[in-house]
Amino acid sequence: MFKNTCKLLKIKKIKSTAFHPESQGSIENSHRVFAEYLQHYMKEDQMNWDKWVPFAAYTYNTPELSATVYTPFELMFGHPSSLLSALRSEPSRLYNYDDYVSELKVRLQTAYHVAENNLIASKVQSKDYYDKGTEVMKMEVGDKD
Repeated sequence: MFKNTCKLLKIKKIKSTAFHPESQGSIENSHRVFAEYLQHYMKEDQMNWDKWVPFAAYTYNTPELSATVYTPFELMFGHPSSLLSALRSEPSRLYNYDDYVSELKVRLQTAYHVAENNLIASKVQSKDYYDKGTEVMKMEVGDKD
């Protein structure tokens, strides 16, 4: 079932070695940021951290990411967070089920396409920044060093 779900959502599943966080740099970074958010809600004795996970998750998932130009919430659900959108604009009209599903599908497809392009551009920019400090090694046939 999981394999078919990944196929349906066009998710490329990869495997990594356990206990080697360096192989999952971006996810480790997001865990670090989430832990920092969580620390702002907890008491000093850290006994109530589990009660604050939903608030920290909301705080983590609602800001716009520079790499995708979307919020994680928007990429997951196909619309901005209702709390933030309620503060920014008038309430939207009610849809019937068919209209909502078709519009949601179009919004998600558009958001994923734009986010994917922005993410690729962000990775290229990161690579260019990294490559500035590296030297190109020229190797010829027969070189031993």
